[in-house]
Amino acid sequence: MLKNLFKRLRDDIRENYKIYIFYFIILCISLIPLDYYIFSPGELIDLTDRVNVENSYSSNGSFNLTYVTTREATIMTYLLSYVIPSWDLEKAETRRIDNESMEDIEMRGQVYLKETSYDAIIAAFSEAGKEYKIKSNDVTVTHVFEYADTNIEVGDTIKTVNDKSVSSVLEISEMLKELNENDEIKIKVERKNKIVECYAKIKVVSERNVIGIVIANLKEVETTPKVEYVFKDNESGSSRGLMCALDIYNKITEKDLTHGDIIAGTGTIDDKGNVGAIDGVKYKLIGAVNNNAKVFIVPSENYEEAIKLKQEKKYDIEIIEATTLHDIIEKLNDR
Repeated sequence: MLKNLFKRLRDDIRENYKIYIFYFIILCISLIPLDYYIFSPGELIDLTDRVNVENSYSSNGSFNLTYVTTREATIMTYLLSYVIPSWDLEKAETRRIDNESMEDIEMRGQVYLKETSYDAIIAAFSEAGKEYKIKSNDVTVTHVFEYADTNIEVGDTIKTVNDKSVSSVLEISEMLKELNENDEIKIKVERKNKIVECYAKIKVVSERNVIGIVIANLKEVETTPKVEYVFKDNESGSSRGLMCALDIYNKITEKDLTHGDIIAGTGTIDDKGNVGAIDGVKYKLIGAVNNNAKVFIVPSENYEEAIKLKQEKKYDIEIIEATTLHDIIEKLNDR
């Protein structure tokens, strides 16, 4: 039977090979990548098992991350974006600073993920009045501007500047103030677990001495109870900070902020508990609604956009504005 089937298939291909070649070429062309991205609503990520806290208090509800589904466009998906209502098309350059590579974008996202994750721990423990210890503070490069005259790379951790140890962005800024334009400084960085000697020349931008890099402070935090994150390799970015902080706070304090509800949201957070704006609030709100969230928490800068979309679509969801961790905790307590 299989032999006969194979023979019929072979004969069909021989007879219609031009048609098969044509369809094969069309398929290959349709899969050619374009310099565009397609954005659409994502699902919810329940933090119940993504943020592990020793001896944590239980909760009847859950805190959930919202995210934007991002696809690199091909000719086929480019055309589909004009048909599928929830797919939006944007040029890839909107995600880039200067002409950075996709690898640099991904590396930057990973650095921001680490930064916000540990800032969330600090903010939550501070708000709960519980002790924590900062074991280390790494100064890590998240972007190198085109105008920079340096061989520093995204992902490098700066260890010394002109042979002086540094552990914060402020320390580096203070050191640069004492120098002149075009002065060259020596910088030692950790790159892929090796110490590499680099250089950078001073540039003057907006009357400030700079070396043309963006840096983040990555803190290693020790707490009791212990906090551990369980995230996937493809997850990145800083917009999870607020919801992680809320989930941690809820697990280290007795009162259940969820009141048994599915609570979704988004927003960056710093180690002082200040909430910052995010991108893609439209897709995140739609994702929350599609997944039956009762509450959607959104930064102040994105609040009007979220309210407008709720009213336009007549969504049955409570939207809460967040300015600080303390502020949102009080609002959740009062629900």
